[in-house]
Amino acid sequence: MSIEVEIKLRISDKECIEETLAEIGFCKGKFVMESDTYYMAEHHDFVGLDEALRVRCVENRGTGERSAVITYKGAKLDNTSMTRQELETSVGDGAVCREILERIGFRPVPVVEKLRQYYHRDNITACVDAVTNLGDYLELEIIVDEEEKREAALDQLEQILHTLGYSMQDTTRTSYLSMFLKKKKK
Repeated sequence: MSIEVEIKLRISDKECIEETLAEIGFCKGKFVMESDTYYMAEHHDFVGLDEALRVRCVENRGTGERSAVITYKGAKLDNTSMTRQELETSVGDGAVCREILERIGFRPVPVVEKLRQYYHRDNITACVDAVTNLGDYLELEIIVDEEEKREAALDQLEQILHTLGYSMQDTTRTSYLSMFLKKKKK
């Protein structure tokens, strides 16, 4: 079982964040465009259960390479972060995967698109995101394989957050999809 220990926050100075990440030992990774299609279903209350089913199509902006994954995200595991169980696997063709889901009764909701710059340090991934119609965000995450490692991973992320000049009070537990849907209702 994989647990994605994650924190997310809105940022106002993307360049400053990227410079600081480099200063504290993060190495720049892929720069990608991610297009996320989330699904709802009559037979499963994803919103009520705080779960998500997503097909993500990725285009590497450096190489042009394309890939896709399908992801199930379980309910959040604490009251302070975005930490949740995550099951993810590659799919050969994102469009075909989406069509299969739609033919068996899953309904797509509006697509969330973002430009994402990955950074890596040891077991930590930092993502600097420019989310269409939502703004700039930073996600910090560590994948752990045991529940017992979750708290230590969250402490690690909190230390990085402090180094960047933020605290846990600056983070949000709201998904990009929820932000997008809320903004669309206005």
